[in-house]
Amino acid sequence: MPIKKVSDETYKKEVLDNPKTTVLKFQADFCQPCHQLTPIVEKISEEMPDVNFVSMEIDQDGVSTATEFGIRSIPQMFIIKNKKVVSQKAGASDYNTVSAWIKENV
Repeated sequence: MPIKKVSDETYKKEVLDNPKTTVLKFQADFCQPCHQLTPIVEKISEEMPDVNFVSMEIDQDGVSTATEFGIRSIPQMFIIKNKKVVSQKAGASDYNTVSAWIKENV
């Protein structure tokens, strides 16, 4: 399942107002580790349909939201439950590491 793209304008609706737990991935088109992480997160999203998976391009549509999150390096992922960040993970990782991190925090 493709990861839904969100922007500063759609963040509130797609993440904060969404009743599902959300995995938010900050990325940029120029970031090679971000591109390496995308298929891993897409595979996990197919295995976890009850979780909302979204991504935000910090250099295009997510400048304000990335600033609010204090993003200084990418890729960076956050798990958001009930409008609160419950966990965050920086950098690219392999499938097993990302999957285990998500499962222990949803």
